[in-house]
Amino acid sequence: MALTLPYARKEALLTRRRYRRPHNRKTRVQIRQLARIWIAGAAALLLALTAAALLFGSAGGRPGFEAGDLLVCANGDGTLDLSWPQAGSPAMYLLEFRCGETHFEKYYTTPAARLSGVPAGEELRIQIQAVADGKPLFGKPRQLHSWKTLKARVTLPEELPVPEAEGSLESGTVSLRWTGDGKLYKVFALGNPTGPGNTLVATTGETSLALSADRVPSGEPLRLAVRQAWKRRGFVLCGPASVPVTLNRQNLPGGPLSLSCREELPRMYILEWNGVSCDHFAIQEWREEGWQTVGRRMPQEHMRYDTGRLRSGSYHRFRVAAMGGDGTEIQAEETAFHASISPLYSTVWPIQDLALYENPGKGDRLATVPGGTALCVLSEEGSWFRVRFGDEYGWLDSRFCMINLPEYVGDHCDYDIANSYDSIFAVHGSPIRTVTHQVIQGFEHMRTAEGDFLVPYLYPCAQKLLTAAQAAEADGLRLKIYEAFRPNRATRFLYDTTSEQLDAPALPDTGPGEEGGMEAAPGSGGSSSTLYKLMTNNGRYRLGSFLAKVTSTHNRGIALDLTLADAVTGEELAMQSDMHDLSWYSATNLNNLNAKVLANYMTAAGMNGLSSEWWHFQDDKTRESIGLNSYLYEGVSAEGWTQDDAGWRYRNADGSYACNTALTIDGRSYTFDAAGYAAG
Repeated sequence: MALTLPYARKEALLTRRRYRRPHNRKTRVQIRQLARIWIAGAAALLLALTAAALLFGSAGGRPGFEAGDLLVCANGDGTLDLSWPQAGSPAMYLLEFRCGETHFEKYYTTPAARLSGVPAGEELRIQIQAVADGKPLFGKPRQLHSWKTLKARVTLPEELPVPEAEGSLESGTVSLRWTGDGKLYKVFALGNPTGPGNTLVATTGETSLALSADRVPSGEPLRLAVRQAWKRRGFVLCGPASVPVTLNRQNLPGGPLSLSCREELPRMYILEWNGVSCDHFAIQEWREEGWQTVGRRMPQEHMRYDTGRLRSGSYHRFRVAAMGGDGTEIQAEETAFHASISPLYSTVWPIQDLALYENPGKGDRLATVPGGTALCVLSEEGSWFRVRFGDEYGWLDSRFCMINLPEYVGDHCDYDIANSYDSIFAVHGSPIRTVTHQVIQGFEHMRTAEGDFLVPYLYPCAQKLLTAAQAAEADGLRLKIYEAFRPNRATRFLYDTTSEQLDAPALPDTGPGEEGGMEAAPGSGGSSSTLYKLMTNNGRYRLGSFLAKVTSTHNRGIALDLTLADAVTGEELAMQSDMHDLSWYSATNLNNLNAKVLANYMTAAGMNGLSSEWWHFQDDKTRESIGLNSYLYEGVSAEGWTQDDAGWRYRNADGSYACNTALTIDGRSYTFDAAGYAAG
């Protein structure tokens, strides 16, 4: 018997069947097309949202330029000074330059650059973008570029007009006048004479300018120069500068004290100043504690102070204050400078056994000096050092000598040889047993009694380092060295000790986070990870990528581990990983902007980097040119004879001097006074 559904229920069932599948084939095709359109639209929206997140999701935001012009200043000698508006910190600037077949890109920390070897008559193309580090994408650092790009496309004429300028101080006003028939002029206050660093003072269509005398500083004189300018599309072209007009504060009412400083002999300076009505003059030097009085002169005496011989490359601030009878300061002038560079009295160590000759490279062979012997440079001639070895005085090949950087490069760099007191070698935060926070074998005698580090580095390489250091200083930065020479004993200890622990568990790894600008790769860290996995990114790198197994370029004295610091505060710039982080996080393909700037300085000076370590640079060209194949197994110390202008002293291995004692050295007896100088 057939069953009959109630009418309402039957109708509802038929309705559901009717709308479940359209009977019309054309209708079904239209529905599928609408579905595809909807899916494509949703995908496009998702892609747009992802792109927006990549473009705008950044730590600190996309940088942008302030208002102002790109200035292209031709100097008439093949150099070109560029300056442009600032972008907010922590932005840097990427400059791209094209001229014929010449093409390069370079990062700058300040909105100014000097280009050399720029030809006239050829088209130059210049592009500048502000760049900043953004949030990482899939574990890799990202750079955010400014939307606006400053561009200049110019062909320099063979000759550009040069104004003739003169100036004076009248009634508290600086009056500046110059020749020319142009429509636009730029007036600059000159800073760094060997590179960018000039400040735009005024832009005018006239051939004269009046400024307040307050612009004249109380210390160094004010130097002004004028350039004729032409407005171009996107930039301003400036011709060569006039001969600078120099204005001194001593020409102003109420400021007659004028201090000057000159180098009379190598690294020996004379301060001189004009007489002022006062009770006496106090000569002061800036030290860690503040201004310290180092001399006193009466007004009737010759206004002069001799600094004595200063350490090579050392930075000094001196001040002369006119004092009243009650001890109050009437007025003062200050000067600051780096002492000139020379190896005189610096400590050097031969990187191999070297012949000691009677004359530079010729004459009788007096002795053979063992590699690693501490010696004192008495003079330099060509590529030869005159030294004392025992009782012999002769000449060594300076190309094969490591020189102590703090005694040669001086304060142009900072130094922190952590291996000598608290090693920072680690695997991305995970310590290496008997390595991390230890004194590394071979670094036991790398400090003097005064606490200064010994930083041996091959002499030809040190000369290149100075070039890089001075380039960084021009940008307000300083190179900070963590390691130079590393004894081979230390190299083998580090490799062997670390290799034995690669299966040890690593600390939980979350990556450097916001500051480091990078996230951990999947599987590279975590509580179940090992040092090997954390170091190598699961086998993409190896231990040998970070530590040499047998011989390192550090053993030959041609390699450096270094970073960048602020020249004023001393604070280190953030890199993508810590110094001596033995892990893939240190690889140069992950370099942030700061690491790229460091690489710019070092490669421009002739150094080569290492792809697995952002901090490592080595001088392969010097090694090849002198045929260096030797290295030192043991570490070095300061032990040996040292000389200064007062005489000879003997320094012990711990860096202290022999004082108030008698010693037998190389078979001869010597007596040393309270200051450590040998009698007779």
